[in-house]
Amino acid sequence: MVPGNIIESLKRLYEVFHGKGIHWILSGSTALAIRGVDVVINNDIDILTDKSGAEQIDELLSEYRISRPDYSETEKYRSYFGKYEIEGVGVEVMGKFQYRLSDGAWSTPNQTNEIIMMEYEGMKIPLLTLEQELKEYESMGKVDKVAKIQARMNS
Repeated sequence: MVPGNIIESLKRLYEVFHGKGIHWILSGSTALAIRGVDVVINNDIDILTDKSGAEQIDELLSEYRISRPDYSETEKYRSYFGKYEIEGVGVEVMGKFQYRLSDGAWSTPNQTNEIIMMEYEGMKIPLLTLEQELKEYESMGKVDKVAKIQARMNS
């Protein structure tokens, strides 16, 4: 179940993005939860986009900005990463997000994967397919979420 404050923040994002031509995808625990996967949401919303989308989103969310979407890279992840806060809910925007594969190579940027549109609370939300989410969580070694996604896919 998705908490009301997350839904309200997601609706605000949807209002801001709608009709602006921004390529964005809802990801992470919030995306899984609205699809019926039994996960805990950590009071945040993850948005995937490309570099240009991260810049556009930053302009549109400037009043909520904690940090601009600057390029950052760790051993595991790299992206143009920006942080925002809407009504107490953290919003993380990742432009050209990639994660390290087990062979040491970088994944394909997430925003290039197939997306589906899902009706939720009066919004049409762009999401990765559950199969893609499963593949990504497997690649990142997040065993608990892999099991929960598999359970949802099998139900």
